[in-house]
Amino acid sequence: MSAARPDQAPAAIPVYSPDSLRARLRRLPGDTRVTGERTAARLGAEVDELAAGLDVPYGEPIGYRVPNGDEWVVGFLGLLHAGATPLLVGQDAPAKEVERLFAAAGARRELVLDGGFRLVGDQPGDPGGHGVLLATSGTTGSPKLVLRDERSLLTEGERYQAKAGLDGTDRLVLPLPLTHAYALGWLAAALVSGTQVIVLAPTALLAVSAELADGATILALVPTMARLLALRARRRPVDAPKLRLAMVGAGPVDERLDEDFRTAFGISTGRNYGSTELGSVFAGLADLPPLCVGTPMPGVRYRIVEDDAPCSPGRVGSLEIAAGQTWHPTGDLAVADEQDRVRVLGRVHGAVRKGGRWVAPAEVESVLREHPHVDDAQARARRGRFADEDSIVADVVVNGVVGEAELLAFAKERLSAYKVPERIYVRREFERTATGKVVVGNARRYRLGDAAAVIDAMRAYRRSELVFALTELGVLDLLRDDGAEADRVADELSLSAEAVRGLLDIAVDLGVVTTDSGPGTVPAGFGELLGLEAELSRTWLTRKAIVDTVTAGVTKRPFDTADLGTTLPDVYRAAMHGPHTKARTRLGVRMLGAHARGRVLEVTAGPGRYLAEIAATGADVTGCHLTRVGRLAGPPHPSLSEPDNPVTVGDDPPACAFDACVVTNAVHGPGPAADPAWLLDRLVPGGVLLVDDLFLPGGGPGTELALDWLTHGGTAWPRVEQWLDALAAAGGSVVRTVRLTPPECCLILAKEEP
Repeated sequence: MSAARPDQAPAAIPVYSPDSLRARLRRLPGDTRVTGERTAARLGAEVDELAAGLDVPYGEPIGYRVPNGDEWVVGFLGLLHAGATPLLVGQDAPAKEVERLFAAAGARRELVLDGGFRLVGDQPGDPGGHGVLLATSGTTGSPKLVLRDERSLLTEGERYQAKAGLDGTDRLVLPLPLTHAYALGWLAAALVSGTQVIVLAPTALLAVSAELADGATILALVPTMARLLALRARRRPVDAPKLRLAMVGAGPVDERLDEDFRTAFGISTGRNYGSTELGSVFAGLADLPPLCVGTPMPGVRYRIVEDDAPCSPGRVGSLEIAAGQTWHPTGDLAVADEQDRVRVLGRVHGAVRKGGRWVAPAEVESVLREHPHVDDAQARARRGRFADEDSIVADVVVNGVVGEAELLAFAKERLSAYKVPERIYVRREFERTATGKVVVGNARRYRLGDAAAVIDAMRAYRRSELVFALTELGVLDLLRDDGAEADRVADELSLSAEAVRGLLDIAVDLGVVTTDSGPGTVPAGFGELLGLEAELSRTWLTRKAIVDTVTAGVTKRPFDTADLGTTLPDVYRAAMHGPHTKARTRLGVRMLGAHARGRVLEVTAGPGRYLAEIAATGADVTGCHLTRVGRLAGPPHPSLSEPDNPVTVGDDPPACAFDACVVTNAVHGPGPAADPAWLLDRLVPGGVLLVDDLFLPGGGPGTELALDWLTHGGTAWPRVEQWLDALAAAGGSVVRTVRLTPPECCLILAKEEP
């Protein structure tokens, strides 16, 4: 029976009416396996039991943020069956976002999974319409909630059933957050058709591959997941003997992604397009042009209009959808061909109008992604002063050394002149939503900081110049062990005693020296680091060097073509790879374990200290390889240059050849070590990756190290969390992390997911 209150019974959906997901589940034979672990009978019984124990007013919004899996399905259907309105919230949503969504929905209680389902909260929320509350992007900065009733979900499921030919014999893999409308539509399709649905975590690449090998027939994806699967399959071929449909929704599919997926799995991508309000409305099964989302799903009408007039095939206009009697503007630009196939070209509000013609950002993005060094692209409008004076600019995420001029030339060869971006900006990463969509309009806006912080930064050079002056005078050497009186310092160094006392008193106030008793605490490598910093303060970290770099751009910075002489390379190698790094190197070798006795690749901005350490243990280094990157790397370690040493040296180590890959002071680039996918590609199955490098702290002291990377180093992954995200996106996972401070140095042992 329905859990609706008696005074609201007339508005309730009967439990076993055709408009109930629970009723559709009841129609299936009891032994039909509908999820990974549950038959229709078992799932129905658990849903009934949960609903019977929930005392909720009909239509009460109940927060719901449970991990993807069979249990999610039980809780979701149980809430609906009890008459509640589930408010679907991503499990990883930050607390403030959860608060905003709950407030917008009027929700005061939440269903949680903690050894079993239970309601958390003291007071019921305000009852409203019955259905599912889905969060979508609003236009005012506040969350926008869309209420979908069960009838609309069932209708969407029936569209999928007809379009994809679901007959109860398929096995659907769903590695998408079920809080998203696209995934929810596929879940409805499974319940309607009796298709088994395997619900997985959105990052479960290994589990997806296992399901494909075990006979899964349908795979529902977003573009980001499709790219990751294709990338993983390139390194570790995936057997998918029964896969007949891989449908990609919630984002555009360009030619490059479709080709990569076809190469990996033997089939091209299907496409899907929809909205939170209407669900899926377009779909295509295979062999579609770039950016094409297929044809209308059953029961869906569409039109493409410009200035309220219908567009002929081939003419770009605004897309409107009717899934019933009402026309809904989608806010997207689209164009249809003679076969009724629709290409979605991007948002109307982000499109560019030039000389009476539309420039679609999606088309520009698709072309830029064809460049071999472009991983992703985002195009956007730059508004002009007058109508038809807009221009288009693009941001690109690159995987190598490529500049704006090369990318513009590439675009000019493939786009009409009015579609070529005015500027192309190189970025390291894009912020994305849970389903992989790029967050639009997320450019950071900079303003002058706190006055005290600005003044402190202006005066900071005085502290460093004090340290360098004490060094050049020889004062620090005299103070290093047991300390010395100012008069003794002055006498031994032939300096003014009065000036020395004044200088040392300033140093005491700044914390550079101390008058406390006890031995000094000078870390290993202090002198070498001091020598490097002093040299950089005269050369590549001067005001002029920073200004020249910013003026020229990172890809054309003066450092990359200047005569470096010998001083900077010498002090750099002494500071970054000198004897004081031996303990850290030995720790890294121990972390490698048995892999250190196999074939090891070291990619480094230094001499190859890991390979030298491994060779010094007497291990056989046959098959090992050294790749040096950057202008400061210098010659190989002397032990690696001996005539009988079998370690090879070169810039292009083979793929799938090494038991271990070690990256030493090179993960930030420039060079291939900044690309986690390239590093994982070098490994044999079961191999490991070790990174030994410096990373920025979360802010405050130490962050100024980023200036080194800007003027004369690499700028990839400044913070360890960014590199870990890139590693995960390439299909790797962390085994162990050791943080060593100061400075902010990390040893990270990783592997590729098998």
